[in-house]
Amino acid sequence: MRKTLSIGAKWTLRYVVVMLVTTSAFSAFVYTRAEQRIRKDAGLLMELQLAQLLAYIDAHPGAVEEWREFAERQAQGADPELRVGVQFFHTDGRPATSVGAASMTAIPLPAQVVLGKTDPAPREVDVGWGYPYFVLAGRGAHGVVQLMIYSRPFARSAAGIRDAFMSALPVLVLLTAGVGFLLSRGSLRPISAITRTARRISTRQLDEQIPTTGSGDELDELAHTLNDMLARIREGVARVRHFSADAAHQLRTPLTAMHSQIDVTLAKDRAPAEYRVVLADLLLQVDRLSDTVNAMLRLAQSEGGLDAAHSVRVEIDPLLEDVADFFVALAEERNIELTVEASSKGAVRGDPSWLHQLFANLLHNALQYTPEGGRVDLTARPAIDEVIVRVRDTGPGMTESDRQIIFSRYARGSASSEAETEGMGLGLALAREIARAHGGTIEVESALGVGSVFSVRLPLAPAPA
Repeated sequence: MRKTLSIGAKWTLRYVVVMLVTTSAFSAFVYTRAEQRIRKDAGLLMELQLAQLLAYIDAHPGAVEEWREFAERQAQGADPELRVGVQFFHTDGRPATSVGAASMTAIPLPAQVVLGKTDPAPREVDVGWGYPYFVLAGRGAHGVVQLMIYSRPFARSAAGIRDAFMSALPVLVLLTAGVGFLLSRGSLRPISAITRTARRISTRQLDEQIPTTGSGDELDELAHTLNDMLARIREGVARVRHFSADAAHQLRTPLTAMHSQIDVTLAKDRAPAEYRVVLADLLLQVDRLSDTVNAMLRLAQSEGGLDAAHSVRVEIDPLLEDVADFFVALAEERNIELTVEASSKGAVRGDPSWLHQLFANLLHNALQYTPEGGRVDLTARPAIDEVIVRVRDTGPGMTESDRQIIFSRYARGSASSEAETEGMGLGLALAREIARAHGGTIEVESALGVGSVFSVRLPLAPAPA
């Protein structure tokens, strides 16, 4: 398996490459600018010298020997490395005399100068001495002067700048690599912490939290995202464990009772009528077990969240009318007045069967606890960005302790024994989880001897396009 570089090593290499490219481009720019500046300074120096020579020969017309002496003094006063050379010409272009380097190397006078023009800028002339000469010619009233200086001192000045950059480059590479390593190590420290924490996490140890630095950068955002994901995993695992514990708790007792009943029945021969009684009782208990399992599965599904594939636009008012119609017979049987006032004219986004289950559980609960001659009201009202559905009954009401546990699993209020109601205590827990799955809430208000009001708030669905 090919070993790949770590992120820190890759970042360090990138720092070094960026530094090399940047430094090389900067060095080339500085060297070019320095060379141009040096050439410009050389040109200014030559122009000044040439101006003095032309002024002298114009002040001493025809005195070639005096020209020569003045030029020798000028050459002796200059830097020896410049190897200054001066050539004098008559106005017709004939050589008059030469001084310094020009005595050893005669450079022809440009044709344009012979014709009366002046060099606009120094030109380079290679005379075979390793470095070229800068040559500048000018015309005066009584003669022509051509000045030449060696370019090596100027070239060395530019090369010195280049060499300074080149000698500093290894130090810059090492320094950049070190700084890059420290920066990448510091930047990647949160990732190392995330990796160590992730390795410690298992299904038995889900309480770990990815450490955050509080900087608010991308790595901090990643840590928060992973912590949110861990929280959802913990919640899912807790639901699975809770479901398993609930299933064991709810199924153990009835199964034990059924097993005992079968043992007793088989202990001796019985009449066919007795067997039929036992089988009928067992069938009733099996139906109850089936209802229990179905309720637990619905509760587990609702806790898992709403399936997007089953989410549609649901009109609330017609749904409530259907739910109420289902319980009309039960209300009439118990002599309870059931009224429906669905005027929300709103719709929510969700699962129609789940929403039907939500309101059916609330309505069934209200009818169970409302005594004969009582009243149950089902209303729906619009609100800002939501719809509010209320189920009001005139039952016995609840104590504060009942209200604290009313939405818990398998919890039944103190009034349940007085009302002689049957159930597993899952109806309101399931109603709350369905409301949560749809982004809503469910609340209860109750007073002893007055009754209870369950309020469901669900967000409105966006208007159809």
